[in-house]
Amino acid sequence: MSQDLTGGRQIAIACVIACAFLMQGIDTTLLTIAIPTIAPDLGVSSLMMHFAVTAYLLGLAVFMPVSGWFADRFGSRRVFAAAITVFVLGSVLAGLSPTLSAMVAARLLQGFGGALMTPVGRLIVLRTFGPDRVLDGMTWLTIPVLIGPLLGPLMGAIIVTSFDWRWIFFVNVPLCALTLALTRWLIPYEPAPGAGRFDWGGFALAGLALVLFQLAVEHLGHPLFAGAFGTLFLLGAALAVFQLYRRHARRHPSPALDLRLFRLRPFATGVIAGGIGRVGLNSLAFLLPVMFQLGMGMSPIRAGVYASAAALGAFAAKPLLRRMIRTFGYAAVISCLAVAGSLLLAGFALFDPAMAGLIVAPYVVASGAVKTMHFNAVNTLTYSGVPAPELSRSVATAGVFQQLSMGLGISLGAAFLALVSGGAEALTMRDFSLVFLIMAVIPLLSLPVLARLGQEAGRVAAKAPEPEPARA
Repeated sequence: MSQDLTGGRQIAIACVIACAFLMQGIDTTLLTIAIPTIAPDLGVSSLMMHFAVTAYLLGLAVFMPVSGWFADRFGSRRVFAAAITVFVLGSVLAGLSPTLSAMVAARLLQGFGGALMTPVGRLIVLRTFGPDRVLDGMTWLTIPVLIGPLLGPLMGAIIVTSFDWRWIFFVNVPLCALTLALTRWLIPYEPAPGAGRFDWGGFALAGLALVLFQLAVEHLGHPLFAGAFGTLFLLGAALAVFQLYRRHARRHPSPALDLRLFRLRPFATGVIAGGIGRVGLNSLAFLLPVMFQLGMGMSPIRAGVYASAAALGAFAAKPLLRRMIRTFGYAAVISCLAVAGSLLLAGFALFDPAMAGLIVAPYVVASGAVKTMHFNAVNTLTYSGVPAPELSRSVATAGVFQQLSMGLGISLGAAFLALVSGGAEALTMRDFSLVFLIMAVIPLLSLPVLARLGQEAGRVAAKAPEPEPARA
């Protein structure tokens, strides 16, 4: 495709894909800042609203493995357009939801659209620019990943302050319509290359294991049956189904999730150590907006401004990462970032309603910088040692675990809040402080895994662009 397109057309196509990525980046951050406003209207606690966030991330994790097969079977442009349609349909249904249960179902549908949109959009850009200009193409896709978290909290705060909160889901409609029109106009049609048989059995087993694991984590803070025994039962069921999948994957020539990639030390370290770090650091996506409003008594606008400050840290930190990795190596950089993230999480335990904005804003900026550098360093490590023929499978497999760990961070943050508050409707700063201290321990658990990182991966230069996860 790249040989038939002018440079201007290639950039225009990248901008179309970037619009879809921007829509995703704004969507979830719109929701998190609006949680304290939406919860009373739906008759639930603010802690229960985290289900609407994690449902989307679970939808991403479960359906991401099928995205490549859909693109090969039906054509990338057609699948990308369908993904946008499903995404905006889920968003509209979420805005119309009368109950939290209905919203969670709509967000799962939205996650299905997002699971197709992101990898297929990235595939279109890679084919548009060709192998010689991969970095140029990926650069366009990093822009919305940085801008989305900056605009999302501010837009969400303005909407819940001046309009009905349901508009946070309806603002996607005009951008989706524009992106669909530009997709049909700018992105050329390509015949589907054809796809072999997809591993539907493995896909079902892996998806069931992910859902059961997520339910086990949710059951920890919001038990539905048998208390702690119910949590252990769900966790045991998840592990049992995953073992069935492992046996299935060893026999299947092209499994839905290729666990054989874990034989590669950089990949295994990036997924495992990176996943542990994500669990701790991504809890900020839920805890900060809720703490600012319910713990520190901020207005949605003020909370949105502070939440957006984290994106400024991402802008500032991104140029530093490659130089740090080349100088000190992956293991040292990621270990230091894990420790720094842990210290910053613990520092939030010292926040109080009287704290001056001149302290709050720079601290949030620093947390955003460390979080972004950690995510990107881990992503680059994950793919640094993957052979070219296995790269597409590695993106799908790693993407599932990345989305799962990000959702797990939000779920654990909400679960621990429910446990330390005793289920009380009114949350105090003491509740948030205890949860931040608990979550601060989690990134440190990745250090033993990083310590085993072989020297062969310790100083791999950051030559490849970092595949960005969907932000929570």
